[in-house]
Amino acid sequence: MNVSIRRAVLVVSLVFALGSSAAQAASFTYHGSLKDGGQPASGRYDLRLTPYRSEKAVAPLAEAVTLYGVEVKDGRFSTEVDFGDVAVNEGWIGVAVRKAGGGDYAELAGRSEINAAEACWSTTGNAGMVPNVNYLGTSDSQPLIFGVNGIVAGNFAPAVGGGAAALSVGSSWADGPRAMAMGNSEAHAPDSFGGGKGRVQAGHDRSFVWGGSGRDYSYSGAADQFVVGADGGFFINANQSSSMNLPTVTIAPMGTLPDVDIWLQTGSGANGGFSLKGNDSKLFISAAGGVHVVNPVSIDGSLAVAGGASKSTAGAWRANSDGRIKQDIVPVEDALDTLAKVHPVSFRYTDAYRTEHPEVADQRYYNVIAQQFAEVFPDAVTKSGEYLPGAEKTADNEILQVDTYPAQIVTIAAVQELAQKNAALEAMVQKLTARLAKLEAKGK
Repeated sequence: MNVSIRRAVLVVSLVFALGSSAAQAASFTYHGSLKDGGQPASGRYDLRLTPYRSEKAVAPLAEAVTLYGVEVKDGRFSTEVDFGDVAVNEGWIGVAVRKAGGGDYAELAGRSEINAAEACWSTTGNAGMVPNVNYLGTSDSQPLIFGVNGIVAGNFAPAVGGGAAALSVGSSWADGPRAMAMGNSEAHAPDSFGGGKGRVQAGHDRSFVWGGSGRDYSYSGAADQFVVGADGGFFINANQSSSMNLPTVTIAPMGTLPDVDIWLQTGSGANGGFSLKGNDSKLFISAAGGVHVVNPVSIDGSLAVAGGASKSTAGAWRANSDGRIKQDIVPVEDALDTLAKVHPVSFRYTDAYRTEHPEVADQRYYNVIAQQFAEVFPDAVTKSGEYLPGAEKTADNEILQVDTYPAQIVTIAAVQELAQKNAALEAMVQKLTARLAKLEAKGK
């Protein structure tokens, strides 16, 4: 109950609450809020409380009780009140207040009913309704509305068909048993939750739906679903710092279904997805417009593949090579001399490296040594971001990677050089053959 009075020095409004079970005795806990000058009070105040049998009664039920130096923080206080041998299970209380330490008391206009409907509950309210526990709530089927500062924030209401209550917060609507809805959502199924603009439809028990502004993506489709329609994107424990340490997220089918499918669709209807086949553990990526890997995350912008990579049909990997996007174009010269400096080798990976990479088979491989290759093609050798097994993570211990594609292009140039030399040799042989034929003819 809010009451205001005006005096030359003090302007106070007071709201107080009595626990209904506590009000059966002379002693009870007094909870209240206090404003001074229109603002939440802070400090100490003296309160004088007088019990009456009715709102208009002249004679008090007992002597007034003065509570000295009640501490008020941010406009709130709680203190014990004892009217001695007089029980105040029913009646009204008149209240007067002043700043602690002196001055005139300011009488609040009107009296407050001890068990008034406007009074708040204490934690011991309705203690006898549920055995062995403190109970806070109502005993009828009417919704329990709660609010702050006179504004309704939500309500508890009986579910459709009775039984357990449903909680609605804000402009939401929940009527399923033990359902909850908040924001502008709906929850019509048992044990369901709707948030944002999400909607859990009746019969879709135990579903969770959170919807953004686009309600088309914010409906439950069945029971036991978790649906998120997030206009700003969906993150799972995303730490947006320079180093992102994300947990492992496992998506697995229920029951005996062998495959897992993740389907992506844009607002315009473009779609693509991932499919993990349970029979052979192969991951398939497909999209109507093709799959493009753009700026993959690695130390040098390359795509790292552990183990071998394959294509369904023969053919080289394509790369943008349009002359209109190139400058400083020069032909490859002395290709044969360049290739002569490349030292192809066969080798096996060390046991320590294979321990960290179990996908690498213990067999003989063919490639080049990065340090030697860098002497011929320095731009084709980069650091991998991986370090020698068991070694300190320093620049000197970082494993090097090679791109052997430059050697392939130089090989084409070298073949062309050989072709030119071969053509010149063939022309010389033809001339020598012709001269020899003439000499032989003269000798006859």
